[in-house]
Amino acid sequence: MQVIIVVLLSNLLLIPTILWGQEDFMPPMNPERREQMEALRIWKMTEFLGLTSDQSIRFFPKLKDMEAGIRKNLDKQRDIMIEINKLTEDPNYKADPADVKKYAHRLAELEKEIVADKENFIIDCADVLTTEQQLKFITFENRFRSRLMRSLSHSDEPKPPMKERNQP
Repeated sequence: MQVIIVVLLSNLLLIPTILWGQEDFMPPMNPERREQMEALRIWKMTEFLGLTSDQSIRFFPKLKDMEAGIRKNLDKQRDIMIEINKLTEDPNYKADPADVKKYAHRLAELEKEIVADKENFIIDCADVLTTEQQLKFITFENRFRSRLMRSLSHSDEPKPPMKERNQP
């Protein structure tokens, strides 16, 4: 179980790495581990949402399609980050405000597409999920990551309430 949790954490840390453009920072994930991690995520999602067999059959293909679209946009973001990285590492490159605007705009547009895809997916699932399940789905990823991080925490000390943690 702990191996699966470590694999899950590795994948969660992979997205910022990809977006940072450090493609050689982490080697590609072992396909078997990726499959195990995805199986755990699907199992937990099914359990958390309380999906019936019929709902699962209809919901997961839609989810897979939505996530494939998001992956394409994340790949595009990664490509832009790599392009920016190459520019900034070139000693002959002179930074230009037009470049900043261009790249910021391109990245923002991809983010907007990702957010729109997620929103449309949740709304489009009204024919499969109840409204309660739709709301639960919205919270699932954050909840899943949070519980994963807590399970990996080596500290037995209780964490202070958010108010206290955010004060200087």
